[in-house]
Amino acid sequence: MGVNGVTNIAGTANSKVKEFNDSLNKDAFLNLLVTQLRYQNPLEPMDDKEFISQMAQFSSLEQAQNTNKITKLNSAYNMVGKIITATISDETGNLKDIAGIVDSVRVKGNEAYLVVDSKEVPYESVNEVTDVITSVEQNQLMLQNIRFSMAYSMLGKNIKAKQDKVEIEGKVEGLKSVNGSIKLIVGEYELSLEEIYEVR
Repeated sequence: MGVNGVTNIAGTANSKVKEFNDSLNKDAFLNLLVTQLRYQNPLEPMDDKEFISQMAQFSSLEQAQNTNKITKLNSAYNMVGKIITATISDETGNLKDIAGIVDSVRVKGNEAYLVVDSKEVPYESVNEVTDVITSVEQNQLMLQNIRFSMAYSMLGKNIKAKQDKVEIEGKVEGLKSVNGSIKLIVGEYELSLEEIYEVR
């Protein structure tokens, strides 16, 4: 009779833990397993298969948490040198948006913090990440956009071009990107903008 009472207490503890936290972490899972072993009925000990199954669940849980932690840290380190926007709490508890370049990453326990202007921003608070581009890269991007607009405006038009001393004449049927360069498709030819000398 006393044994059943102990079993009921363990069952009540189990349900209380579930009530407070549906997604158990590995420490809570291990504590439950130890409690279950400690208060098991000595006349009906836990089945070996059940114990092995629970240990396998514990290992899977731990592995999943470790994988999540590594993924989070890798993602945080990949943000170094990039512009982020985030929503964080200030000293008074009010939410405020901040933006800036990530200088470094600090790890405290299982949490990753991005350092932006000497402020620690929790990884989970990040709303957006943008690559920082230099003025040279910005100019290249603008030039690429201009070249694409020019090429696009030639679609369906007749052109004359010269490629490797071969005179080509025909209608621009399509566009193609080859290693970052825009090519105009005229029949069996792929022409660059520089090779075209007349558009009609």
